[in-house]
Amino acid sequence: MPYQYSRRIRTEEKKNIRKARLFIFLTILLLALFFVFGIPSIAKFAAFLTEIRRTNTKIEVSDNTPPPPPRFEPLPEFTKEDKVEISGQTEAGAIVKLFVNNKEAEVIANNQGHFNYTFTLNDRENTLQAKSVDQAGNESSDSDKITVFLDKDAPTLTINKPEDGSQFYGANEHQIVIEGASEEDAAVNINSRMVVVENDGSFSLYTTLSEGENSFSIKTRDKAGNETEKTLKVTFNP
Repeated sequence: MPYQYSRRIRTEEKKNIRKARLFIFLTILLLALFFVFGIPSIAKFAAFLTEIRRTNTKIEVSDNTPPPPPRFEPLPEFTKEDKVEISGQTEAGAIVKLFVNNKEAEVIANNQGHFNYTFTLNDRENTLQAKSVDQAGNESSDSDKITVFLDKDAPTLTINKPEDGSQFYGANEHQIVIEGASEEDAAVNINSRMVVVENDGSFSLYTTLSEGENSFSIKTRDKAGNETEKTLKVTFNP
């Protein structure tokens, strides 16, 4: 019995030794695999994480460049309307500061840089100027100054000759000249026929009369669009 017990112990010891050797071998193998493949993989993974952090990091760039001054679409130099709509272009999202008759107003340009604003005119001269402020707070230089005149007065119109109701006779008076005066730079039409207006506002038109009553519609229109109309009637007897 003691001999069998001792033999069993030696057998178990041999099994334990083999297990220990196998464990040591596997441990060494795993460590070798870790150092051969694990460290480069860890390094690559760490580099990958660093790149992700770098990509997600917000890069702040200092913007010290002022935007260009606003550009206005053409406005009438003269108008008879009480209100005028301003529209123009500047940097997208910029604040447009408008200075109308020394009063300030602000509008924000849309994503395409377009802006518009309606303002009420004072009688006679009105001045408009603007500047832009971008989202970084940079301010542009002043835009060109624009002047708009509000004129609601009808232009003057005088018919110097012939007198209304005049009568003409015979071949020598078959042709007459209509003479008159209006404002400088006004547009004059007689029976829808354009007439040349001189620098002093005077105008004249030679015309041939028809037998009987002849009616002439004389219209003058100023730069603001105001109109004055008069009718001249004369009679011709051959």
